[in-house]
Amino acid sequence: MGINIMMLDRERGNTLQQRHHRLAYTGIAAAAVLAFGLLALNFPVFLDAYDQWGWQIKCGTGYLTDLTQAAASVGDVNYVEECESALLMRRMWTVPLVLVGATVGLVVLVASATSSARETLMAYRETA
Repeated sequence: MGINIMMLDRERGNTLQQRHHRLAYTGIAAAAVLAFGLLALNFPVFLDAYDQWGWQIKCGTGYLTDLTQAAASVGDVNYVEECESALLMRRMWTVPLVLVGATVGLVVLVASATSSARETLMAYRETA
C-alpha cells in the first residue's frame, strides 16, 4: 500500500511539473505577443506621400496622433483623412495583440498562483 501511495504522489508530481512548464511557456509567449504589440504601437506611421519640401508625411504613432504635417501639406489629396485611416489600421491590428497578450498573461499568472498554492497545501496533507 505504501508503494502505491508513493507511485501516485510521483505521478501527481510529474503532472504538476508538466503543468508548470506549460504555464511558463504560455506566459513567455503571451509576454512576447504583448511586447510586440506595444512596440508596434510605438513605431511611427508614415504615408506613401511627400510634402512640398520632400519629407515623407508622418501621422504620429499608434499612441499619439500628430496631424500637423498632414494639415500643412498642400495638394489635391486630403492627407489628414489618409493619416487618420493609416493610424486606424495600425491600431486595428496592434490593440487586439496587446489585449490578447495581456489577457493570456493575466490568466497564466492567476493559474500559476492558484496551482502553486494548491501544491504547497498538498505537501503537508496527512496520508493515513
